[in-house]
Amino acid sequence: MKKSRLLFTIALALCLSSQVIAAGYQVLLQGNRSTAMGNLGVALRPDASSLFFNPGSMIFMDHNSIFVGANFINSNIMYWNSTTEFSNYTARTDNSTGTPFQFYAVWGPEDSNFKFGLGAFTPFGSSVRWEQGWAGRDLLNELSLQAIVVQPTVSYKINERLGIGAGLNFAFGSVNLQRTLLLDTEAGEGQVELDGAADLGFGFNIGMFYQASDKVNLGLSYRSRIDMNISGGSAEFTVPSAIRAQFPAGNTFNSSLPLPSVFTAGVGYLPSEKLELGFQVDFVGWSAYESLNFDFATNTNLLQDISAPRNYQNSWVFHLGGEYKTSDKFALRAGGYYDLTPVEKGFMTAETPDANRIGLTAGAGIILDRFNIDFSLLYIMGEQREQTVQDAIAAGTLTSTTRQVLPGTYKLRAFIPGISIAYKF
Repeated sequence: MKKSRLLFTIALALCLSSQVIAAGYQVLLQGNRSTAMGNLGVALRPDASSLFFNPGSMIFMDHNSIFVGANFINSNIMYWNSTTEFSNYTARTDNSTGTPFQFYAVWGPEDSNFKFGLGAFTPFGSSVRWEQGWAGRDLLNELSLQAIVVQPTVSYKINERLGIGAGLNFAFGSVNLQRTLLLDTEAGEGQVELDGAADLGFGFNIGMFYQASDKVNLGLSYRSRIDMNISGGSAEFTVPSAIRAQFPAGNTFNSSLPLPSVFTAGVGYLPSEKLELGFQVDFVGWSAYESLNFDFATNTNLLQDISAPRNYQNSWVFHLGGEYKTSDKFALRAGGYYDLTPVEKGFMTAETPDANRIGLTAGAGIILDRFNIDFSLLYIMGEQREQTVQDAIAAGTLTSTTRQVLPGTYKLRAFIPGISIAYKF
């Protein structure tokens, strides 16, 4: 077996397990009303999901609320070998349905300048499973991620038009990754399964909401970077007995990676009591994700500490959406967004071969005396993106002895329905 290939194999597996936490699916499904309106929320008329989108607007809720919601992610990635002339090889993922959820409880005494809230949501969570025996099986076969953020929050009304708010973020999660080892021996192939639990990570969310007039609302929010530390992650290898000693049983690793900061600004416009329009811009601090470093408890000739470059770039997301109340009891919603990828040429990986994404949204709301029931549909189209051999060589992710990416053309599609119920009191 070539030493360089084996070292890379371990490095890549660890990069994938961590990357999905940091970059994989950053699915911001934190309120189905907002999702249906182009996934915006920083300057909308407030509801319980304002705890996430803009804690400064939470104080302007005219009621207390308990909110429960869920979404159902059905995604598919397609790969075809566009780098080999006349090749018709294709492969697809066969992903299980992801189910991110949202829970919010918001309360404040009547006529108080304070409201308090507690939220739990899953901004990072996904599953990816490529078809058996695909050409990139040495990069990834299957991955499952669970991540949860809990946020206690307080909102304060400075005056009748201006509110501010802040919350603390406590993040924790786990990951399981399985992939194939291509061995330079007669044994042919081996397997590796990685399991890691992230230590508790800390961050914060602050926001400001200003009612500039009876028709215009302005909103700003900032969610801080959270550093997630993995301590004692385990790796189980199935390899030929001749090299088994190079992979000590019970070996562990430590790593650290960032979840990026997000700065958001938006405007809400209410031309009438029935119609609300919104525009929002997000600036995502992906440049924090420069590299991943791994420290093994026990090193061998074939198992060394590793540093893997990622070189992500800061990116922007643009949202536009609206709501029209056909009556006091029913509302229709629609919108869209354009999400610019942070992934540079030559760095697309098998778990989320990222490209610029267009999201189209629609939904409806039923408004009752004590309950709001909201439905949303989100369709994500990742722009078809080719990663050439030249791109990968220039990035250093493909060399004569190792490969960190599989050149070719990738396309992502995802269909995500959702439902939420809010109890008002």
